[in-house]
Amino acid sequence: MIRYRAEIYDKNFNFKSFGAIAEKDIKIDYLTEQTSTFTIPEIVDASISDYVCLRQNGKIYLHGIISSVEYDEHLTKISFIHFMSCLNVDLMINPDDFETTSVEAWFCEKLLALYQGADSYQNIQGFSCSYSSETMILYQRQSEPAEDGTTTLETLNLFTFAQELLQKYGIIFTWSVDFVNKGVSCVISTIDTSSVWNLKLGIADTPEFSIDIHTIEGNFNKIKYYNEADATDTVTYYLHSDGQIDTDDSANRLVPVTYTEKTAQADDTEGAEKTFAEVALEDAQASMINTDFNHEIIVTFNADSKLVPVGAIGQLYNLITPDGVAYKSILTGFEEVNVRYLKLVFGYIRTDLTSILKMQRRK
Repeated sequence: MIRYRAEIYDKNFNFKSFGAIAEKDIKIDYLTEQTSTFTIPEIVDASISDYVCLRQNGKIYLHGIISSVEYDEHLTKISFIHFMSCLNVDLMINPDDFETTSVEAWFCEKLLALYQGADSYQNIQGFSCSYSSETMILYQRQSEPAEDGTTTLETLNLFTFAQELLQKYGIIFTWSVDFVNKGVSCVISTIDTSSVWNLKLGIADTPEFSIDIHTIEGNFNKIKYYNEADATDTVTYYLHSDGQIDTDDSANRLVPVTYTEKTAQADDTEGAEKTFAEVALEDAQASMINTDFNHEIIVTFNADSKLVPVGAIGQLYNLITPDGVAYKSILTGFEEVNVRYLKLVFGYIRTDLTSILKMQRRK
């Protein structure tokens, strides 16, 4: 019999209480802020912003931040959110920073300033942030830079930005909590494309699955540019399956082709001159997103299955249907259904109305 137990700690990692879990509804989603709940059949000491860890047969398998506590006679109902919620902060940022700094280093600096800064009330005890990759991005400004050269700040929500970095550059944030040594860590890295797990669908342990493939309006993988100074001068850029963008029209092409046409012109700014083709390439890099994972694949299986490999968020899979069709996808969420079943959610699309509304509100 699988035993589930919840432990409650305050923000200084002082142990407060524990209890056996009678009911639970677990929803973890990298793309939206989902709330999970569990019920303990007794009154336990817990408060908003406390930390919670869930144990299964003595081993921690999930942790989060308590968002609400309800008491009903001899029951305690606790809701909690993932540590990714620490990114739900609007900052005033300087877009010029991305011209000289990798986005991982930039993000790490911002998180350390937020949670290991001068404000002790805002800080997270034992917080650390590190990165194992460095990616230079072309940041899309919300407005044109000031003509006089002064710094123009923009508002940026870190949670929304993190989702964009996953979908466009394969950058993922991994959170861990050490309740013994009293620390919270965030590691920023790129997805390990060399690690792909196979999962066969439709077998006894995965009796239910659904696949929903989408075409996303505005996501292009082929763009033809016309030079505003000379309409006969054109260049066409293609997005390839490995994420590269260039003028090669034959190798690693994405299908179906999503095509559009635009104009561009050379930049004559002194000291930062760019040709028509260079300006067009920058726009292509900002406009194109690899749509390989623009789908939602949900697999439901028995929670005690020994045949289904359950990886961490960001794990790549080959999902193989009974007909032998293979879909390469990325694990972006999971949901526990009662005690017996578990749902794995793959891809960047959400068809559940509640999740869609959450994503739209954030954007």
